[in-house]
Amino acid sequence: MLGPQNQSQFDDWGAERGEPARHRDVLWSSGDYLYCRMSSDAARGELCDRIVVMPTAEHPTPSSVSRLAHEFALKDHLDSTWAVRPLELVRERGRTMLVLENVEAEPFDRIVGAPLDLERFLGLAIAASNAVAQLHASGLVHKDINGANILVDSTTGLVRLTGFGIASRLPRERQAPQPPELIAGTLSHMAPEQTGRMNRSIDSRTDLYSLGFTLYQALTGVLPFAASDPMAWVHCHIAKRPLPPRARRATVPSQLSAIIMKLLAKTPEERYQTSAGLERDLRRCLQDWESRREIAEFPLGKRDRSAQILIPEKLYGREREIEALLAAFDAVVVSGAPRLVLVSGAPGMGKSSVVGELHRVLVPPRGLFASGKFDQLKRDIPYATFAQALQGLIRRLLTKPESELNRWRDELHEALDPNGSLLFELIPELRFIVGEQPRPPEAPLHAAKLRFQSTLRRLIGAFARSDPLALFLDDVQWLDAASLDLLEDLLVQGDVRHLLLVGAYRDNEVDSAGTADPPENRRQPILRTSIQPGARGGRARHLRHAPSGVALAAGVDPRQASYRQCRGSDGRQVEPPLAGSTPGAQGTGVPG
Repeated sequence: MLGPQNQSQFDDWGAERGEPARHRDVLWSSGDYLYCRMSSDAARGELCDRIVVMPTAEHPTPSSVSRLAHEFALKDHLDSTWAVRPLELVRERGRTMLVLENVEAEPFDRIVGAPLDLERFLGLAIAASNAVAQLHASGLVHKDINGANILVDSTTGLVRLTGFGIASRLPRERQAPQPPELIAGTLSHMAPEQTGRMNRSIDSRTDLYSLGFTLYQALTGVLPFAASDPMAWVHCHIAKRPLPPRARRATVPSQLSAIIMKLLAKTPEERYQTSAGLERDLRRCLQDWESRREIAEFPLGKRDRSAQILIPEKLYGREREIEALLAAFDAVVVSGAPRLVLVSGAPGMGKSSVVGELHRVLVPPRGLFASGKFDQLKRDIPYATFAQALQGLIRRLLTKPESELNRWRDELHEALDPNGSLLFELIPELRFIVGEQPRPPEAPLHAAKLRFQSTLRRLIGAFARSDPLALFLDDVQWLDAASLDLLEDLLVQGDVRHLLLVGAYRDNEVDSAGTADPPENRRQPILRTSIQPGARGGRARHLRHAPSGVALAAGVDPRQASYRQCRGSDGRQVEPPLAGSTPGAQGTGVPG
């Protein structure tokens, strides 16, 4: 329904332009936007129909306004044969509206309220695949394909796309991990790689997953998954396999069911590679159905060839390393004791990609994942990398419903009182959750350092207490002294549970003494990968893949290990044993 504020926007807009509005219809809504048709008298006295897109909110967010501007900027890349082209971006009196060319069509999701008959479905699916193929041929990735953004002309059968507010001209891009509430797009139709948790890039095959979701609903009458909150949707897209359409509707031919399931594959490499390849298979299905009223089985994607070279992002030869990471995390979940995993290798050897596979499976309630990266030029800023990781966790909290945020507020108060204000300068976002707190009294330098470190440790422990936490620290060769102290503190103090620390470093930038090149930077201690097991059952496993040079040490019980070959601030070599450690034998190598 058109609200009073939206109604006045239309009236003012028409009057200011000398085009008194005569008729306004709300056509449909899509996410944060209303699509309305406005009829008005043009300057030469002819009736002019246009579709106007406007934010539904009275006070729209900057991002919703910028998406309208982004869609208008793409107008020269859109063609009326497969897209609804923008005509004008109107900004008046602090309001922004996008004017589109008029089309006689309705959203796909209005047509598919109930399962479609097979011939009607195949016709629409072919037309939609053709529109998406032309979109990709124009060098665009839509990133928000859903039933509201696919418009169908019931008279001609022509399908056009709209809703290009987050479309990209990049052939491939990475989505940074964000809270699901902040990711642009329609969460219910979002491809796994769009969540930022799949260790895969967004490309044209992302649209094919979303199209598959829409076609699944048209064929069965229901979505492949049902979820009650944003993180549950993320879990479904990443980890849950949908029921085949034939399992939901027995009349669906098995070949057509297989086509839909191929579109819904979790990794892009297993989906159709092009929309044109999908269209060819659908046309063959329609041909069979029209001639024999049945669809014969045939190899899927036989003529599915992309004009672009898409280098697979799948990891090869890393199965054992990934299994070791997952096993280390599972051991943390079972025992509760914190553990340390170290991944080493030369730059570009795939250390971060290996650890990224851990992020893929850590969706609450199974676990949390946070990451930070050490910087060679910021080694004089203590705890900066831990702060980076914790800021990501806290920003996720700020997107939660008020009831859940209140629960976290109570937990953080309990963990941080009375010293929570010490962390405000390091992590400013923390103030928005716990509120203002009194400054603790001054303390001697050493005592103040221990107090600050203890407070930071308790904050990390609070997150790990809610869900098991994997904390990934990249480029550990640039570790600062304060972070090294905190790292040891996290591992040996008994109050932090269910924490897996994963560190990656470039072994070609660490010399045999455990220091990073060049020599003038040897004042800060650098943690070596060699962690010696203790005599009370702790053990170290070194998994090494010879061709790539990636090494991984996993399964270390830190309470029974000692750090070796570090250098103090004066440059002298020191060997500080961890609390409770005893000397032991060197871990043996196991071929990877």
